[in-house]
Amino acid sequence: MPILGGLPPRNSRFVGREELLARLQSRLANGPAVLLPGADHPLGGTGRTQLAVEYVYRYADSYELVWWIPAEQTAGTRAALTGLARRLGLPETGDINRTLAAVRDALSRGEPYRNWLVVFENANRPEDIQPYLPSGAGHVLITSRNPRWTEDIAQPVPVEVFDRADSVDLLRHRAPDLSTADADRLAERLGDVPMALDQAAAVRAATGWPVDEYLDRYARREAELAFPTPTRVAYGLASDALAEASPAAFALLELGAFLGGAPISWHLLWGARTQPLDDELARVVRLERRLKAAIRLIGQYGLADLDPPGASLQVHPLVRGMLSQGFSSERHASLLSIVRGMLAAADPGDPDNPAGWPRYAELTPHLIHSDILGAAGEDVRQLVINCIRFHFARGDFDSSRDLAAAAAARWRESLGETDEQTLLASFHLANALRAVGRNSEARALNEQTLRIQRDVLGADDEATLATANSVGADLRIRGHFGQARQLDGDNLVRYRRLFGESFPTALRCANNLTTDLRLLGDFRGARTLDEQILRHRQAVFGDTHPETLSSRAAVAYDLFGLGDYGGSAALLAGGRPDSLDDDHPFALWAARIASMADRRRGLPTGTEQAEWALDRCRRRFGDRHAETLAAGLSLANCVRQDGDLDQAHELLERVVLRYHSTLGDEHPFTLASSAALAGVVRGLGRHGDARRIDQEALGGLQRSVGADHPFTLACANGFASDLFGLGERQHGQQVASDTWQRSRLIRGAEHPDTLTVQWNAVLAGGDAEALRQTAEALAKVFGEGHPVLSDVSAGERLEVDIDLSPL
Repeated sequence: MPILGGLPPRNSRFVGREELLARLQSRLANGPAVLLPGADHPLGGTGRTQLAVEYVYRYADSYELVWWIPAEQTAGTRAALTGLARRLGLPETGDINRTLAAVRDALSRGEPYRNWLVVFENANRPEDIQPYLPSGAGHVLITSRNPRWTEDIAQPVPVEVFDRADSVDLLRHRAPDLSTADADRLAERLGDVPMALDQAAAVRAATGWPVDEYLDRYARREAELAFPTPTRVAYGLASDALAEASPAAFALLELGAFLGGAPISWHLLWGARTQPLDDELARVVRLERRLKAAIRLIGQYGLADLDPPGASLQVHPLVRGMLSQGFSSERHASLLSIVRGMLAAADPGDPDNPAGWPRYAELTPHLIHSDILGAAGEDVRQLVINCIRFHFARGDFDSSRDLAAAAAARWRESLGETDEQTLLASFHLANALRAVGRNSEARALNEQTLRIQRDVLGADDEATLATANSVGADLRIRGHFGQARQLDGDNLVRYRRLFGESFPTALRCANNLTTDLRLLGDFRGARTLDEQILRHRQAVFGDTHPETLSSRAAVAYDLFGLGDYGGSAALLAGGRPDSLDDDHPFALWAARIASMADRRRGLPTGTEQAEWALDRCRRRFGDRHAETLAAGLSLANCVRQDGDLDQAHELLERVVLRYHSTLGDEHPFTLASSAALAGVVRGLGRHGDARRIDQEALGGLQRSVGADHPFTLACANGFASDLFGLGERQHGQQVASDTWQRSRLIRGAEHPDTLTVQWNAVLAGGDAEALRQTAEALAKVFGEGHPVLSDVSAGERLEVDIDLSPL
């Protein structure tokens, strides 16, 4: 049995199309195919979707996997493909763009399924779905109303009206007592248009109209229209009949004119009960059973497709358009207001909580058709903001950016740039821009938003503080760690005064500050604050919460920075909670720290853990993400310690190049990774090349983070070794001695890195007692049998590893 995903129910009333189905099967064997309306019916109504549904069910057994993707809106397409990623066993990445690329690539490779069928329904913009189209042995089927599809993307397959025999079969299938002659008369009048035939059959079944009466009504309705078509006339008869049978059901259908092509559940329509309604509609939506009965009635008149339980309906785009054309301006405004309020009433709130994501996934396809950005109510605009955040929280940064950009632009024009919700939309837009790598735009927007919020809302407003936190992140990305510490420290004072120390947002702000302190090399200060945060999070969230793991990893990194490698490893020895996926960002950070601690302790497990962490980071974040690059640097440290200098060089060259392109030439991470690369180049005996790299990196680090920063001290230690290797002993000794003294003042005399640079400083002096004392101190901190001690015994100069904490 094939694996089926997202398929609409099969149409039990489907008839004919045998030749077209066979032709479609033949076309798919040659590449993607797109079902288009026939030339005489460019707006549709010829049964493209029903043909696709029938093809899927008829030929499903020839595939291993069949997946149906609603493609009317990009966000819906991306959500459906994410579901396919899970079915393919692909890891969640936290970035939907990467997940979608992985889906396309897995299908193209035929892993794990070689024979597959993917259907994109209502893909009306070829450019929107082209990036997601897989190749390979599988098949891609598209339905669309847009004639702009070209052969290089998909082979056009026009879907014309029925031939007369199929029209007669459809009508008689719905009404077995209908004579062939009468069915032929109806088909002739309806132009053999499938949608019109289906509506005519539905109306006759619901009303009991004889053929002559239907044709008489048809003629009168046709005469009333300036531009009659079979679909328009048949729709008019069906809508009039429904309105006469149940004005409330017809009013319910009218709401569908302002909603998208996605299913509309009774839960969503139930939200209309909170809005001002006429008495009959209010009575229907007040109770579930009445509401569901009205939904079924709409389906009986052929004006919407229902799911088998009758719990949701889908309104055809043509029906939505014809409904809209019939509204007066007053009726249009009234219904639009009801729909917007109904959508706002369905907002589950807390868009960061995955429990509410299914409801947001149901709501977001309807935002465009309801022109929700033009709503006057704050509650409706809050729904937009929550949907922006929902897209972001589930990793769909592009959809978050697009909606936030549209909202910010629209509200800036209608409400002004100082409006609270305009500013919120701008804040979320900056977050999304940063997430998609547009850092300079994010930074500029955040700075502008923060200035306005401080003027309008005040520095202590919660929204202002949130934007200030975001500006802090921008500063870290730019490498301005000191400015970030100043801003985050001020934020923390305000958060604690307003909300208390243990308030979750205050704890996140404190976490930002400890990130700044670590980046500045202040591991003592970071540890003190991180331990406070850990205690609060254990009390508030418990030990298994992701944020508690994040704090435990932070304290472990602080201990690592202080030279307590055993303490760092012990703190992480319990592993991640079972409730947390192994590729969760916090779990990956903890795994990398554990590998770093094992490496510094001289354990062989360090390399294996570092390889695992890098592989998972690549899958989760992509090759160019800062955390992936930091994991690559940590692995390079491991393989260099293992003696594989060629692999370390390859890893570090890639890391340095990517930091250059993503963070810039002067960012401390770029410079620090360059210093690490110089260490490997030095190990390969190329002291001149190493000196050039170190000299440039050292100057940059002294300018950006100062002469006493751990990055700078490590680079200076390497630069001294370069000088010794080139025979410049006096200059090398000066640099080595200065580095030792700075490390003693900053890190303490017993820190492993201080003892390392001390060894290098006394090595060339020929003081046997100083060498003996330093060797004993190194043995004490590293332990007997550590690889470092072999280098000490051989009289070799020692390297100081550089590791990078998250930004």
